[in-house]
Amino acid sequence: MRDVTEQIFKGAISVFTKKGFQATTQEVAKEAGVAEVTLYRKFSTKENLFITAIKNVLEKKFHSHIMEIAKEKETELFLTKIIEDRLDILSKNEGLVKMLLSESLRGNLINDINLPEIIFSSLKKGLGYHFELKNQTVDIDFCARQLGGVFLSYVILPNGQRFKKLTKQEKQI
Repeated sequence: MRDVTEQIFKGAISVFTKKGFQATTQEVAKEAGVAEVTLYRKFSTKENLFITAIKNVLEKKFHSHIMEIAKEKETELFLTKIIEDRLDILSKNEGLVKMLLSESLRGNLINDINLPEIIFSSLKKGLGYHFELKNQTVDIDFCARQLGGVFLSYVILPNGQRFKKLTKQEKQI
């Protein structure tokens, strides 16, 4: 039964990434290779399907190992790792990110799947944890907003080659 749910999630993400919340359950069912009634049995509404599928992806991709990275003793290395990790995730999921930003600007997303809020809150947690371990006082909100702005501007205003296609040496420049 879990395979059907994963199949639905994959189909939903594919369709919602292309069309946003405007996509129909019929389109999702076709992409997932299931009957439309199956979607309604499992998720009851399109909104519930959208939220559940997006949350599933965000938990897997965007709430990754930031707390593990925060244990890095050297702050410069910690910040470098966070920047590389977040840019890599954002660039590998560019279509989903753009759709979520678009839906967020339209006011169609709850905070649980509001990408700017997710980026900001996960950065705050990682930064707070890192500087707490170092026993340093830092304006965490300011740092998280600066980094979050860099990440979002990279997706919205990309220039040059995509981060995911850069070599390891190019990423460090």
